[in-house]
Amino acid sequence: MRSRPIPRDARQRRWSQALLLALAATLGSADALAHGGGEKPLATVPAPPPGDGAKAAQILREIEGRVAPPPTAVAGEKSAGGEETAVGAPIAASGPSPGAAKVVAEPMAHAKRALQRAHGARAAGDATNARRLDAVALEWAEAARTLLRAAAAEAAAVEAAKRAREVETKLERARALLEETQARRGRAAAELERIEAEAREATRAAANVEAQRIEAGKRGAAPKAATRGARGAEQAPTAAPGAGPKGGAGKATAPVGQEGTP
Repeated sequence: MRSRPIPRDARQRRWSQALLLALAATLGSADALAHGGGEKPLATVPAPPPGDGAKAAQILREIEGRVAPPPTAVAGEKSAGGEETAVGAPIAASGPSPGAAKVVAEPMAHAKRALQRAHGARAAGDATNARRLDAVALEWAEAARTLLRAAAAEAAAVEAAKRAREVETKLERARALLEETQARRGRAAAELERIEAEAREATRAAANVEAQRIEAGKRGAAPKAATRGARGAEQAPTAAPGAGPKGGAGKATAPVGQEGTP
């Protein structure tokens, strides 16, 4: 028994149905990716058109450039200055703290996921949802930038507090040194006053001793003068030479030139 040949119209209908099913499957996968149904995110998202999506992508690039750790030189490598580093000693480079990268990790992931969904919506022809998803991505990117600025401000505040504590410690040391210097100065002034008082007392005592010596010298000179006067009186003559025995005592000596006058 022979099988009937399939008419040409039936074969065309079956081919058209298979083509429609394949197209529906393709559109369904694109729509699922646009609404977050895809299991794996896109490795690289094409640059979004000008608008919120482009702004979000620019902000994300800036944030990644700020939180990305700088490269370090390891054993056998040369630094930027051309100096060879020691084996096993990486060059320490200043960069953002790991805490900043952790803070912005979640909002950046949300922003990238929104950009991927916007790309999927544009691929599916859903321009309205693509613009909405671009706006969502921009909001998440701006939130990540705000968090990064807050983290930087917090780090600056911590550094400023650390420096303030160091300055306060130095100020306390300077104050203690000043107080010690003032105390030494006070002790030196008291010692100087004591020495000056002792010098004045010694000068006064020496002056008193000198005055007493002078007074004692004056008192010793007066008896000596009186003794010399008494001795001179005792040694004076009792009668003038040549006087007679009679009336010699009652006659006065005539003045010069009047010896013969009665």
